[in-house]
Amino acid sequence: LIGEEVGGELTMTDRLAFPPGFGNIYLGETFTAYVSAFNKEEVELRRVEIRIELQSGSKRAPLLDHPHHPVMNTFKGKAQVDYVVEQELKEAGVHIMICIASYLDPSGEERKVKQYFKFNVHKPLSVTTKLHFLQRSVFLENQIQNITKTPLYLHAIKF
Repeated sequence: LIGEEVGGELTMTDRLAFPPGFGNIYLGETFTAYVSAFNKEEVELRRVEIRIELQSGSKRAPLLDHPHHPVMNTFKGKAQVDYVVEQELKEAGVHIMICIASYLDPSGEERKVKQYFKFNVHKPLSVTTKLHFLQRSVFLENQIQNITKTPLYLHAIKF
């Protein structure tokens, strides 16, 4: 999130974006993001708090919150802070990384900026189950299909 003066007021801009070739991410992988907050103006901001969350269909998980990253009392002009956040992806479907910056501008007014970054988490495998009945026995057949565009390697299968 970048601070910028617009019409005599200091505001945070929406310069964060995923690259256009973000690619595919699959269930079970670890999502990693680099987030940088930069105050490009000369003025100092006060009480700056950066929060980053990952929202999926069923839950919202904090990736960066202030118990581990306390509020910055001052954020000098031309200063920058960087964060790397990670989360194992345990649910397929649409995910949204939410970046929130709140701060006091030089006049003491509280400001808040939110950014949303949407991406889809795909299932890497398709599993089909079939039952076969033969006399007094039942046979279970599981078909596992790689539905990604890259090779997958199974290193263990347990029954």
